[in-house]
Amino acid sequence: MEILVSIAYFSLVWLVFFRFKYIRFNLFWKFIVFGLYIMAGLTEVIMLGQNTPYSKELTVERYVIPLAPMWGGLVKEVHVLPNTPLHKGDPIFSMDSEPWLDKLKTAEGEQSQAAAEKKSVKASLAEANRRLYDAKKLVPRKLMAAQELDIRTDRVNGIKARIKAIDAKIASLQAEAEKARYNVDHAIVTAPYDGYVVDLQLRAGAFIRLKTPVVAFVSTESLYLMAQVDQRAVQWIRPGDKADYALSMYPGEMFQAEVVDVIWATAGAQLSPTALLPKEGEVETGEIFYIKLRPLNDDPQHLLNFGASGMVAIYTDQAADVFILLRKLELQSESFLNYLYNPF
Repeated sequence: MEILVSIAYFSLVWLVFFRFKYIRFNLFWKFIVFGLYIMAGLTEVIMLGQNTPYSKELTVERYVIPLAPMWGGLVKEVHVLPNTPLHKGDPIFSMDSEPWLDKLKTAEGEQSQAAAEKKSVKASLAEANRRLYDAKKLVPRKLMAAQELDIRTDRVNGIKARIKAIDAKIASLQAEAEKARYNVDHAIVTAPYDGYVVDLQLRAGAFIRLKTPVVAFVSTESLYLMAQVDQRAVQWIRPGDKADYALSMYPGEMFQAEVVDVIWATAGAQLSPTALLPKEGEVETGEIFYIKLRPLNDDPQHLLNFGASGMVAIYTDQAADVFILLRKLELQSESFLNYLYNPF
């Protein structure tokens, strides 16, 4: 845009001073012509750059949620098509739950058998306890052999140990049944929010490994804009600052937004916790901070498609009205330039 403005300015100078020669291009007018150009450049770089930050790196963002099954196995059915609106809870794909149904039936059957066995063993324990009680009464009176008390005591202890083993088996079978029941109940993977699926490559019959993401789900419950701004221009940006933005897919159009937050961190400066000192070059320097904005327009004729790019001008509380006006004109002009592109 700056190049086009410069071309237009000097074309006007050429027409006035050289083509039609309305004014003589003397030393005075040379100072005026080049002075205005230099002042305009300084205004752009210093005043507009600091007080109304501008970015040509704006992207429409949404939250993307990778979806994965709770277990590995075969895909039984895919219920959706890509880019089709979905509501929270709508089925996306189903896993083949027959193996887990078989495990559930087996575990429940063995659990019933173990419960019946425990009931029978408890009856034997009651009889053994009765016989042990009789021995404890008769042995001291010399009416029963002393070794019979030991035999009956061992019998009771053996039955109790058997009951403990049955209880452990029942607990293990119950855990297996609960796991199988949980997997059967979660055989269908559903939409976690309102949204849609993109780039759907999953097909029925595909084998999926345990908790491997296979579907990219885009949530439509939240939408925001992310802009890259040179760190020399972010010092006055605060949450709540107003902004205008334009998208490349809508030439000539301008929309309003509001600053949500400045992400005061860069990936290159992040260090991992370790006992080793940082090596030379491990910490990267960066010139960019990201600004998160909330779009204020809700126009069905101009949908904010995920991934759409454009440009944005942010108006800080340090910006005078004249600078805001200049920035709006610049953004509007840049938006009209989106009509010009090579479709081939």
